[in-house]
Amino acid sequence: MPIHNWFRIVLTVLSLISFLPQISRIVSKKSSVDISLTYILLNTISTTEQFTLGFYYIASHNHDSDFFVSDPRNLGDWLNLAQLAVVWLMSLVLFAACLFYAPSSAPKARVVAMYVAFLLISVVPLFTDAVNFGEDEDERWFSAIFFGVHSMFVNWPVTLGGIAALYFQWQKAAALSSAGLAAQAVVFAAVALSWTARVRFVEMEPGAGSFPFKTWYYLVGWAAVDNGVFALVQAVLFYLARQHQSGIRGEEEPLLGH
Repeated sequence: MPIHNWFRIVLTVLSLISFLPQISRIVSKKSSVDISLTYILLNTISTTEQFTLGFYYIASHNHDSDFFVSDPRNLGDWLNLAQLAVVWLMSLVLFAACLFYAPSSAPKARVVAMYVAFLLISVVPLFTDAVNFGEDEDERWFSAIFFGVHSMFVNWPVTLGGIAALYFQWQKAAALSSAGLAAQAVVFAAVALSWTARVRFVEMEPGAGSFPFKTWYYLVGWAAVDNGVFALVQAVLFYLARQHQSGIRGEEEPLLGH
């Protein structure tokens, strides 16, 4: 079932809005205490990798492709890139806010160094190649190597990192905005589902056997999987945050009765 462009726009706007409660909470409190910088880092790396692959397919890799993008590129492809770009940029804003308001004991230098290192193997070489108009043969070699490295060796650890992000924040889930967690759980679940239909993949012939999940994930499915992982992690954190808040209210009620 095709995804209409208006729905892509709505999802992009909702994705942007879903970051605002958490950013507003940090700025208003002027503190990001108890928010794990590793949790934020892993999520930011995930959105960076998604933007990197999306930019490669849609804007940088201008050759014909049998998957992910239309041939030629259409408005839907550019709206897909806008979705990835907006989520990446909002992740960067949240990342910066957490760093700026983090306590002095937080490992800010280490976290920044790790993210810069990831940029050097993702966005930086991609942007460099995009503005460096070299020989077609050289560009094809770079494209093949870059995509091969990211799809086979970088992207799946990034997906695992998105899952691991839960471990670094679950004990302090109450430090996060419940409204933000709820919004992101719902919005990014919808975004994940939309990615199963908003990109091209190899058409399966009847009786061709089981669905090639591994190939699908490497080529196009990373967008759906990574957004689904993020939605699930935020949903679990929302549940934990609500449980914590319910526990506090339960402890306060007997005191109010005296």
